[in-house]
Amino acid sequence: MRPSARALIVALSFVASSVLIHVAVMGETPWLEWLALVSLVFVPFSLPLIALRWRAWLSFAAVSAGLWWLVGYGGGRPLLYLPSILIPGALAWFFGRTLVAGRRPLITSVALAARPATPDYLLDYSRRLTEMWTGIFIAMTLWDFALAVFAPRAAWSFMANGANYLVIGATVAFEYLFRRWRFRDYDHPGFVEYLRIVVSADPRRMREP
Repeated sequence: MRPSARALIVALSFVASSVLIHVAVMGETPWLEWLALVSLVFVPFSLPLIALRWRAWLSFAAVSAGLWWLVGYGGGRPLLYLPSILIPGALAWFFGRTLVAGRRPLITSVALAARPATPDYLLDYSRRLTEMWTGIFIAMTLWDFALAVFAPRAAWSFMANGANYLVIGATVAFEYLFRRWRFRDYDHPGFVEYLRIVVSADPRRMREP
């Protein structure tokens, strides 16, 4: 399966889980809580499940059964809030760990994987971008945590299951337009091609300097 197809499957399953989490948080129905949690678990299992790997199906069924038991004892609702905190936190770590001395910034690695001859001034810019995304995900983690603890559930869900995606999408689009304007003498890929490069990038194959 092509990387873009895999990314699309994961993205669609994640969006579906966000919708179900919103419905479950706003309601009081245990089976909706269970369905939302199962849809969330489906995201990391989606590709092996579609590939009909029997171990993945057994594991998915076992986790789903465990979540049914947990929801039945009233322990499922707190788990609905955790992804909005853990996921941006994990992304902040994923980006931020590449900024330490002796490592290559993540977006610099993506740029070099796509175009090994990327000029130095764009490599410097890619480091600033890695720092920017690290900061965005840290801020996202903090405001989702604060809303989950102190705000009405509708306010949390509006941000965690909707506005966060708008923030990310708007940042991607604005940064692309700014980069084309700021470095207009460079031959930039089109926006669709740019997204394909980002989606197809495999961090596991990116070598440190």
